[in-house]
Amino acid sequence: MQETKDFKSSFNLYLRLLGYLKPYRSRVILVLICMVLSGVTTAFVMYQLKPIMDATFTNSSDPLATFHHLVLFTIPLTIIAALIRSVSGYGFDYLNRYLSQKVVQHLRSDLYNHFLKLPMSFFNAQRIGGLASRITNDVQVLQDSIMNIVGQGTQSLITVITIASVLFYMDWQLAFVALVVFPIALFPIYRFGRKIRHASGEGQQILSNLNAHIHETLASIRVVKAFGMENHEKEKFRITHSTFFGVKMRENRAYAASSPIVEWIATFAFMCLIVWMAYRALLIKNLTVGSFVSFIGLVFSLYPKLKDFNGLWGGLQSALAATERCFYILDTVDPMVDAKNAITVGPLKKDLEFKNVSFEYVHGHQILKNVSFSLKKGEVVALVGPSGGGKSTLADMIPRFYQPNSGQIFWDEHELSTIKLASLRSHIGIVTQETILFHDTIMNNIAYGRPGASFKDIQQAAKAAYADEFIKNTPQGYNTIIGERGVKLSGGQRQRVAIARAILKNPPLLILDEATSALDNQSEEWVQKALEELMGHRTTLVIAHRLSTIRKANRILVVDKGRIVEEGRHAGLLKKRGLYAKLYKMQFKTHSETPAE
Repeated sequence: MQETKDFKSSFNLYLRLLGYLKPYRSRVILVLICMVLSGVTTAFVMYQLKPIMDATFTNSSDPLATFHHLVLFTIPLTIIAALIRSVSGYGFDYLNRYLSQKVVQHLRSDLYNHFLKLPMSFFNAQRIGGLASRITNDVQVLQDSIMNIVGQGTQSLITVITIASVLFYMDWQLAFVALVVFPIALFPIYRFGRKIRHASGEGQQILSNLNAHIHETLASIRVVKAFGMENHEKEKFRITHSTFFGVKMRENRAYAASSPIVEWIATFAFMCLIVWMAYRALLIKNLTVGSFVSFIGLVFSLYPKLKDFNGLWGGLQSALAATERCFYILDTVDPMVDAKNAITVGPLKKDLEFKNVSFEYVHGHQILKNVSFSLKKGEVVALVGPSGGGKSTLADMIPRFYQPNSGQIFWDEHELSTIKLASLRSHIGIVTQETILFHDTIMNNIAYGRPGASFKDIQQAAKAAYADEFIKNTPQGYNTIIGERGVKLSGGQRQRVAIARAILKNPPLLILDEATSALDNQSEEWVQKALEELMGHRTTLVIAHRLSTIRKANRILVVDKGRIVEEGRHAGLLKKRGLYAKLYKMQFKTHSETPAE
């Protein structure tokens, strides 16, 4: 019963994959035509051996007429059939490769697009290198499988059906002996195919982990070298790679074992056929030379297809393992998807309000606990507090990177979940604590949130972020490629480019998550002035560990252990001598500064 269920599940999975062929129905029909022509002409060419051999070796009352018929009709017809087989074979091979490329192109695009729609919580639980492996390695397995299984498998099936029909037409008894091998060979093909699928799925998962390890190592190469962990990383790679080798060899053993077993079964059946044909020809004398040669030729064309089926079945199992991994991603539900009646909103008119918001990344471990506060239009509100208190999580709730487990957040009178994501995020600008830049030009990085912006606007944004001067001193100015994650820039320069990006977007609501953390004192002073001007007419939420940067905030919310424990302005909070005053005193004592109230 379980095997029946697994077969049905696998069949439905493959039907879903074949659904990607729907936009190319006309080419699929052409492929089928080429398959049929190839199968029919293959059988026809082999069948023509009968009249050729009979005309050559059988006594004829008119040898000359027989020879003329052979040269003028039988052989030209066979040559034409062979030509048709060659042309249809080319058409099949080209179209088959075209369709497999198109299916993979669509599937890869669907995976990539779906990745971009998935929530942050999904990526927090995954290794990025492993996810990238779904688009590269898994899809490549599918491409090879589609070309072989859908194309070659169908062509082989059509050829088998055509040849079998001709065999039965020629002699049903001999055909029965010749074809009995197929159902016998199905058992080892099926059994070894299950082993191949299990090993292939396991191997793809290990390869995914291997890719993730490579990605993480290369992305953190500075840390690896700084701590002298090269040998440690080599050993981790060796262990994973060795495990992958072992699993692949298990898969290869299944492939290697199935092929000779199927081949032996085919050889045994062929010998039985030879014995029966020899008996018919020598003793019963009802089998001509032409029939013997033609029948053997047809069988020789037929049995390699049995071996093909063995390889194709193994390939199918590998494909199904890869398909399961790809469709797992596509079937992952995006909880942030727009509601059917989601609305478009304009810039904030009144306030952004949190009402009893609670959140947990891991069940049972609350990060936010019944948080309530409002951020009024044009107001600058700062979030401060010990690390891990929930400040960044609060900020991430606003662009809906995460959904509250309980409570609500309102954009004016509209609850955030009722607003279209694109509409909501179009009004929000973010400068994160971790500066994220792309392997592109400085100009394109600044214009990332506003495609099509003029160079003049880009330069003005850079000037406002005090980035224009250092940009002009780079080798190609604004067209300088800054490397992956902006590695060719200093920390302060990267931060100013990120701030310029937010300034260019010109959002009504600004979120600054420790936006000046990577700046030296001089750069911080410049950027702080630019940010103060920017915040002057915008609703702004500032997350800051350096408390000197938020003295002028309209309100300061002190967050500790997922709760707002204090609220007020800088001077008032210092007078309360609570957690804010303690943090402020400790910070300036650490930095040997004199606190200014």
